[in-house]
Amino acid sequence: MKRVIALVLIVVMVMLFSVGCGGTTEESEKKPQPVTNLSKPDLTKWHYNKEFDLYYQTGIGYCEKPADEQYEKLAVFVPGAYMDASDNGDGTYTCKVSESAELNGYSAATAPIMMPVETPGYASAKALNDEILMTHQGILEQLSDYTSQGFVFVLSGCRGTNEGAPTGVTDLKAAIRYIRYADDVIAGDAESIFVYGMSGGGAQATILGASGDSELYTPYLEAIGAVQGVSDAVQGVMAWCPVTNLDTANAEYEWMMGCTRPKRTDELNAISDKLAHAYADYVNSAGFTDENGKPLTLTESEEGIYQAGSYYDHVKGVIETSLNHYLTDTKFTNITAQDYINSLNTDKNWVIYDKTTNTATITSVADFAKHCKTASELPVAFDGLWGKNTLFGSSEGELSHFDRILADVLTEMNSEYAADFAADLAKANFVGHTVETRVNLYSPLFYLMKSREGYGTSNIAKYWRIRSGIEQKTNSLTTEINLTLALKSCDKVDNVDFETVWAQDHTEAERSGNSTENYISWVNTCTKG
Repeated sequence: MKRVIALVLIVVMVMLFSVGCGGTTEESEKKPQPVTNLSKPDLTKWHYNKEFDLYYQTGIGYCEKPADEQYEKLAVFVPGAYMDASDNGDGTYTCKVSESAELNGYSAATAPIMMPVETPGYASAKALNDEILMTHQGILEQLSDYTSQGFVFVLSGCRGTNEGAPTGVTDLKAAIRYIRYADDVIAGDAESIFVYGMSGGGAQATILGASGDSELYTPYLEAIGAVQGVSDAVQGVMAWCPVTNLDTANAEYEWMMGCTRPKRTDELNAISDKLAHAYADYVNSAGFTDENGKPLTLTESEEGIYQAGSYYDHVKGVIETSLNHYLTDTKFTNITAQDYINSLNTDKNWVIYDKTTNTATITSVADFAKHCKTASELPVAFDGLWGKNTLFGSSEGELSHFDRILADVLTEMNSEYAADFAADLAKANFVGHTVETRVNLYSPLFYLMKSREGYGTSNIAKYWRIRSGIEQKTNSLTTEINLTLALKSCDKVDNVDFETVWAQDHTEAERSGNSTENYISWVNTCTKG
């Protein structure tokens, strides 16, 4: 009898151990199921474009309680090869996903899903519908660059600046959740979603990549009736000139580019200088490290404000690498490389060129900024003293300041603007989030840096490609540098491909070739190994 009891205990312990360690019991294998009343795409309502061989549906609602239906819908475009279709005789087709067809090495089950974020300045994006497609045939031609390569293409509308953060990213997350919910009827690998964009679109793509499944977005997603029980994380991010890091953007701008702006009133000059000092304080507490794990910090300097230290050297090195890539890539014809360097040095010798190695160095970051990256804005370019913005208003159309660093500077100076900033920063929206919390929701580094509260609370994209024009006046170069440093120090990220391109501005900057083709090639590298 004792032997029987012992055997029973052993069996029970084995069963408990199996379940506790994620064993093979039916209960442990169950995945969370999507919770929604939304319908999946109607398989009898596909449209077909013969010229580009793709099937599509537009006007698909991705949330149950849309705040604005002109934005909160998506469109899906699928390569013709992935569909077994029958003509309904009324201009529509009944389709089911083919299990055997392949295109460019992908099948309907493995094809990556491309999702552009077309929101310049964090603006809203109206949802695509059949009427727009009929009057703008160029849309199909553009997206066929992707479907012809075997990708599934999803174009989502979203709210934007006027409705306030985080509505834009919330809507895009809801669209991603819907795609996963409808994975069984839409071709493509719902675990291989790549988002991409330029400027404000690039910024929101980076937020999506950094904030996957963040619980801070839960009340916003619930408010619009987004699908529950599925992930909103993405696999990869492509960002050209992302206007991001808004929590530190003013300070970054003044540290790098404030020296290029004509001197103004004593108060504005003092604000600029104090923001530059505040940026040094931020860098020295942020925890940036180089590829060897060495801390990157700023130290005081005889000239300029904190223009020395390992972080400064890193920034200077990024600039020199960009210039040397340009010298290597460019086929000089009417002029020589030395002639080009001479043109840079017209009013000051700030570039030192070695003709034998065809390489160059610069005298300082400040000299580079003065010659190639002059400030285009008044001090406090991203959150002005006089004008406010709608992006962080606590209700639709409301204006609000958002910069905590600037607010602290103004308080220290006993400025007449300090009270206005303090009042705005304390405002709460309908879920009880203050402006500062909502700025965090829109700051990738909040999730990427170990020094920030959001670290470890999200599922971060594995693959990142970042490109910027080094001469853009919109951002400080530190925007892309800091994003790259944060990503490279994050153990959840497999690959970070960053370059800033010499002699290019705020554009889809590439050292060579076409931005779309380069992006497609990169995605293929990520997905095919």
